[in-house]
Amino acid sequence: MALMTLPEYAKGLEKGNIARPIVEIFAASSDIAEVLPFDGFQGAAYEYYRESQLTTGMAFRGINEPPTSGLGKIEPFQEPSFPIDHNLDVDIAITRRHGMDRRSREERLSMAKLGRLFATTFMSGDNTTEQREFNGIQKRIALKAADRLINNSTASGGAALSLAKVDQLLNMVNGATHLIAPRNSIPLFIGAARNTAVAGFVMQTWDGVGMPKMSYAGRRILFGYEREIEGDLLDFNEVGNGGGSAVTGSMYAVKMGEEGLHGVQLMSIDVQDKGLLEDGITYRTHVAWDVGLVDEHPYCIARLTSFTNAAIVA
Repeated sequence: MALMTLPEYAKGLEKGNIARPIVEIFAASSDIAEVLPFDGFQGAAYEYYRESQLTTGMAFRGINEPPTSGLGKIEPFQEPSFPIDHNLDVDIAITRRHGMDRRSREERLSMAKLGRLFATTFMSGDNTTEQREFNGIQKRIALKAADRLINNSTASGGAALSLAKVDQLLNMVNGATHLIAPRNSIPLFIGAARNTAVAGFVMQTWDGVGMPKMSYAGRRILFGYEREIEGDLLDFNEVGNGGGSAVTGSMYAVKMGEEGLHGVQLMSIDVQDKGLLEDGITYRTHVAWDVGLVDEHPYCIARLTSFTNAAIVA
């Protein structure tokens, strides 16, 4: 099965399918949910192999000499999926007052919340403390921090983001496709785009409907989701490598796609309209998804810590 993003999956559904608008709302709830591709699987877990050593013993040979011999090493891995089931319930009294459009609005709010739950788990999920969720990229990086993590600064309280450090971060990932940064860093990137000292590296472009998108070195920068009452996905609330106050943030470089970082699903997002329940007062839509995350290549994710909410430097 080829990897597919959620917007691509939604487009493949029939226009009359109730799942189509629900999946579209979910995919639009965060830029991570929008761009992350997913692969399907069957069985108890998604099984794959990660390279641990390239072929040994390979060399040029002389005329009339025998060929060299050797094998590489691959390690088997398994990633389970984790079920999400949620009832989108709307009281009939609400629809009496505001019409059935209000039910659609309540469903959009619920799917936006589900999108934030997925984005938060994608970033900071920890299966060792919450067995109902998959490990996010922070946990996966921490397990191999020696070659997946660098610091923007070792000073107390951190320092302004250095683009030279971002270059190092990108160099740590095999084929990086995206960067992920705190939402409050958006003005910093816009300011850097205006600064002639860094112009041409930080760029603002627009999608097909005129919405701005930020990129650096050709990689789109993701920020999680739009401002909501629950706060941002990432913020400047970390203690930096050098200690001090919790005023620093982190940036992540990822390669999304095959042999990289991607989602896995035992089942695609399933939406069922249960209609008005027997209690006579509740309209219900049930949403189910069995989903996980895979970092298939040993160098598909990396983290840069300890930068502050200050003007970006070269």
